[in-house]
This record gives sequence, C-alpha cells and structure tokens, in this order.
Amino acid sequence: MAELNQLSNSNALGSFYRVYLEFILRRVVHDLGNSISGINSLSDYHLRSGVDDPGLEESLSLIRDSAEHSRDLLMLVGDLLQPPETAEELVSPSELIREASKFVSMLLPRSVEFQIAESGDDRATGISIVRGEFLRKVLALTAMDVSHLRIPSGKIYLGWEHEGTKVRIIYRSIFHPPSDLRSQASILMAHVGGEVEISSSINGDEFTLSLCFPLVQYDEPGIGLPGRNEIG
Repeated sequence: MAELNQLSNSNALGSFYRVYLEFILRRVVHDLGNSISGINSLSDYHLRSGVDDPGLEESLSLIRDSAEHSRDLLMLVGDLLQPPETAEELVSPSELIREASKFVSMLLPRSVEFQIAESGDDRATGISIVRGEFLRKVLALTAMDVSHLRIPSGKIYLGWEHEGTKVRIIYRSIFHPPSDLRSQASILMAHVGGEVEISSSINGDEFTLSLCFPLVQYDEPGIGLPGRNEIG
C-alpha cells in the first residue's frame, strides 16, 4: 500500500506524470474543440438562415459568440502545449507585446484591470528573443499574481519602450495581498534571450519586472523582416 501511495505521488512519477497530464490536456483540447466548432457552426447556420423570434435570435448570437471565444481559448491552450522553441527570432517589440497581451487578456479574470503601452516606432527595429518561451513565461507571471487570490482584483501593465540602443519590456502588477513568488520572477524569465538583462523591484503591493534587449536594425546586412526569422 505504501508503494502504491508513493507511485501516485507526482514527484515520484516525475516525467511520466507530466506526460500523463499533457496527454489528458491534448485530448480535452481536441474533443472540446470539435464540440465547440459544431456549436458555432450550427448556431451560425440558423442565424444566417433567418430567425423570426427576436429572443431566440439573441440567444443564438450569444451561443455563437461564446463558442467563438471558447474556440480561441482552446487554440491558445493548444499553442501552449506545443514543444517549446529553442531558437531565437527577430521580432518587433510591438508585435511581441500585442501577442502576449492577447494571451493574457484571454486568461485573466475580468475583475483584473489589464493595460498595454507602447513607446517608440519599431518599424525598422527588433529584438532577438525566444518568442514562445517569452509568451509562456509572461503567462506564468500572470498566474503568479492571481493564482493565490480567492477573488482576484488588481492591475497588470505590459509594455515596451525605447531606451537608447536598447528596448525595455516592462511587466508591472499591483495586487493585495501580493504573491510570495514575486522575488523569483527574475529567475523565471531567464533564457528568453541570450543578451537580455533582467531586473525587478518591489514597492509594497507594486511589482515591476524589466527585460532589456539590445536593439537590432533590420537594414543591417544579413537581417531580414521581423517576426519569424530564426537567428540562432
């Protein structure tokens, strides 16, 4: 009996436990995705065919919109379950922040205020970063801030700004009570880019994490368009 209890412990199972959870999540994402697509298609079909009852039309519209949101959320979870990238990419700061913000806003409780800010023109500049790793870790920061709260209420700010020859990405949050994990955030964000400089500060309930990257000019020899170029 003791051996059985030991085997059921997640720490004892190690990588097998992670494979087990990943398998279940993939099956849930796949099957729910099929079900939601059916709900979306049927409700959209009836709406396009014409509905005489205003109340029924409103209900079908709500069902369709909810199904579309659920489908987007499942696609996000599916993306996060993909094997992590290891190569750096040349990405524009605004593209990166907008993508991360889309993920964060879909997963954050509505009771949490979320803001994004951009400062600078990045049409000819970019940063070298492991894009998928960065997105996953921004979501981990979000989870760090809200997972310990029974009723999450606070603010999260995500943005970027030019700073001379560098680009600074800023994650800032205000929650009460604050998470005990904030002091480990700098360690969490390591390895998102080879030349990133990471710093953090805590001032009462306010937490700020900064990631500073060297700015890359696209018109330099050998540098192509932003967003999907592997450079490592």
